Amino acid sequence: MSIARATTRNSVVSLLGTPHQVEGSLNDPVEREEFGIHHNEKWIYHDLGNDPAGVPSRMIYWHRYDFVATIVRANDNEEWRPDTKLIEAADDTVKRLARVDDHHPAYAVNGRYRQVSKPQDWRDLGGYMQPEAEVRPIPDDTMREGYELHQTQRDELTRDGSGLETKT
Repeated sequence: MSIARATTRNSVVSLLGTPHQVEGSLNDPVEREEFGIHHNEKWIYHDLGNDPAGVPSRMIYWHRYDFVATIVRANDNEEWRPDTKLIEAADDTVKRLARVDDHHPAYAVNGRYRQVSKPQDWRDLGGYMQPEAEVRPIPDDTMREGYELHQTQRDELTRDGSGLETKT
């Protein structure tokens, strides 16, 4: 009864909204079994008006982030039955989502990380103002080198309608 496709929580919520009732949780270490389905979280929907299968009641089973199975029924007197219409609708939803255009180059690692404030002991995370006398100045060449590197990376890339291209 489990489906191998990548049905996501976001695609289900975009189709059906948030569940009316949740049993278990994403981080719940307790595994349960119901109708032969192993899960640690179950979403329950009642009185759905826009279900892809056209039924008002649906249960969706998850194992952590992974979709396991879904079952539906038309009324309280009917038996629960497996359904694949939600999976098909969720796959269509994922296809319509916008793609992220990640065209920003990563900064080169220079190994010169300098923390802003000095921790007092092992429990201290820093992040507070230090007296001016304790602050170590940043060498001018470090700032200049980082800026020049960023400018070079930016100048190498240009943007047009088809994506990234290297300047010639």
